[in-house]
Amino acid sequence: MKKSVLIKYLMPAFALGVFTFLLAIYGTAYTPAKPSKQRMVCYKFKAGTDAETIKKHLVDFRNLKREIDQIVEYSAGSTVAGEGNSSDYEIAHYLTFRSEEDVEKFKQNPAYLDFIKKHKDEWEKVLVINAEIK
Repeated sequence: MKKSVLIKYLMPAFALGVFTFLLAIYGTAYTPAKPSKQRMVCYKFKAGTDAETIKKHLVDFRNLKREIDQIVEYSAGSTVAGEGNSSDYEIAHYLTFRSEEDVEKFKQNPAYLDFIKKHKDEWEKVLVINAEIK
């Protein structure tokens, strides 16, 4: 009788220990790679482009984050002039990826290509800067 009572109390503790061990193993085995690539895309709009068109551009680019799995992080904003210089671009998008392969998949993604096709007539020029995250 004593033995069965002892087992009754030890089994939940044993099960919890096994569960914790399995969670720890899963966490270390399936940790995704850290982001290592960043891409900054700056746009200069053609003269006379209205604020509503620029807002639509921002919304459409932001929606790419939901559609393209390779984008780990995304942010955007207006560019600012610095050190007495005027900014040549109005909008900058910051994208973070895990690998160079993810950047290439992003560039070939139909959603991104559709974005370009839809908005390219609004841009005077585009600047793309790729960076390695250290």
